[in-house]
Amino acid sequence: MKRWWLIAVYLLALLVMLPAKIIYWLPIPAQVSISQVSGSLWQGRIGSLQVQGVTLNDMQWDWQLLQLFTGEVAVDVRVPPQNNPLAVNGRISAGLTELAATDLRASGDLATLLQLANTRLPLKTQGNWNLSIDTFVVSDPSPAKWCNQLTGSANGRNIQVLVNGAWQSLGDFPVALGCAESGAVTLTMNGENSLGLAMQGDINSQDINISGTVRPNPRTPEGLAQMFQYLGQPDSQGRYRFSL
Repeated sequence: MKRWWLIAVYLLALLVMLPAKIIYWLPIPAQVSISQVSGSLWQGRIGSLQVQGVTLNDMQWDWQLLQLFTGEVAVDVRVPPQNNPLAVNGRISAGLTELAATDLRASGDLATLLQLANTRLPLKTQGNWNLSIDTFVVSDPSPAKWCNQLTGSANGRNIQVLVNGAWQSLGDFPVALGCAESGAVTLTMNGENSLGLAMQGDINSQDINISGTVRPNPRTPEGLAQMFQYLGQPDSQGRYRFSL
């Protein structure tokens, strides 16, 4: 029995000491490129990571050895804000059937996020965003099941849109994140913003359901308020309804 423990410790030590450059031997998707890899497989650094034309510099990881004794693997990931279009910092862990994230923080510019998501908005938009995930857990994940537990928030900050050739400032748009019984991620916005935008929605990889209202207020840019008429007639409270 003691011999098997020694073998296990030896194999674990061998794995820890493997150079991070072993990543170069792994199959990498065509839209992803990496360079300047250093450190070990257990604790290393990628000097430059390019995904869909977006370059991230100085990405670092640190696997948590003690988590193995709890039956799961966990890694701390960090992309610093310096010289990067987005920043990430947090812990991701996985068991046999469960994936989790703890104290995950991310932020960046909106243009980069839209590029990574391959998404275009009706109006040219710029600004920043941040994401804060306190707790995230999903068991037996699937295209329709994205979460079992989720506590967090997202925020679009200093958002601007181009209307009639001029940039209009819209301010911030905070969103509360949660988890529906169906396993979809829920989005909630309370309407306290420059567009009077309030919404409820849920999203997974198979479906997006979002419904809500916009209501012009004194903070709504005039040119943008005039566009609301294309949503139809307002209700008795001046709200225009929409659904996606």
